Amino acid sequence: MTNRDLNTKQHVDWVDLTKGLTILLVVVMHSINGVEKYLGSEGWMHPILTYATPFRMPVFFAVAGLFAARAIVKEWPVFLDKKFFHFGYFYFLWMSIEFIFKAPFFVQEFGAHETGLYYLLSFVQPFGPLWFIYLLPFYFLALRLMRPLPMLLQFAIAIACKFMLTATGIELIDFFSKYYVFFLAGHFGRDIWFALAHSAREQKLASVLGLVVWAVANGLVVWFGYGEIVPVAIIMGVLGFMAVVDFMGIITEFAPGRALAKVFRYLGSHSLPIYLGFFLPMGVTRILVMKFGNGDPGLSALIVSMAAVIGAILMYEVVMRVKIGTFLYVRPQWAKLTKEKKQITVPAE
Repeated sequence: MTNRDLNTKQHVDWVDLTKGLTILLVVVMHSINGVEKYLGSEGWMHPILTYATPFRMPVFFAVAGLFAARAIVKEWPVFLDKKFFHFGYFYFLWMSIEFIFKAPFFVQEFGAHETGLYYLLSFVQPFGPLWFIYLLPFYFLALRLMRPLPMLLQFAIAIACKFMLTATGIELIDFFSKYYVFFLAGHFGRDIWFALAHSAREQKLASVLGLVVWAVANGLVVWFGYGEIVPVAIIMGVLGFMAVVDFMGIITEFAPGRALAKVFRYLGSHSLPIYLGFFLPMGVTRILVMKFGNGDPGLSALIVSMAAVIGAILMYEVVMRVKIGTFLYVRPQWAKLTKEKKQITVPAE
């Protein structure tokens, strides 16, 4: 089987499905944490959050590393535009929007002066859930700068960072060190992951058995609290990514899974709009649920999670259809370092 075979649309579908799962887990995580913090108690959705902890963020960054090879070889102006200017634009824009909504609460708790300093600090320290998008450019930059180094040395550096630099108090360093090894795993293991997704379809029974074994192992790690041990965290993060690749490779092979795949695929294709805007419907719904709900943390978290995802998608669809405020989701030309080349369409013969 050639690399070309592995890169056809048929075999890349699992990537979109995986993106959909990761963005859903991110929204659910923040929704559950927010509801339980306000209510002061855990609900029946909390075990879902706990169970996903070993693989949620490793899968997110492993997927981000899958296609990094194309980005790190581009000329510096193009690289900086596609990674730093692109992600930086959306981070600073949406960080400011989210900060405006939260500013009254910050002023009430910390005062106006401290709130202003907090906003300025957010330009150098990742703000809230947006730390994901803040970190990605630095992952790409590190990978580009370390290209001359052997692969094993790069992994050794990433693992050493995870051992020693995840509690410095500087969030940029802490978050980078915690997950960079998984970004490398996605990048260097790209052919392996694509081959795994393909073989999952060819050997469905073995794939299902493998998922069962992983599910039990992941549950035991969570149950006994071993997930914070660095070697265990690395192993379970990689195994979690393998399990997700395996699952997404076979999900469309079974009738019940096709409907779920459609949901994941749609979420994956809208992962950035969901990620950028889910905080607003999440916050509004949480306030309403806290005021008019029955106080059940599990049901409240479920309602807030669904509203956050659906609300973020509706915001995006309305903006893009009425074409007012498209700068919220599409980077305007003035915010680009390099000018786009006009594509020439060749008529079909």
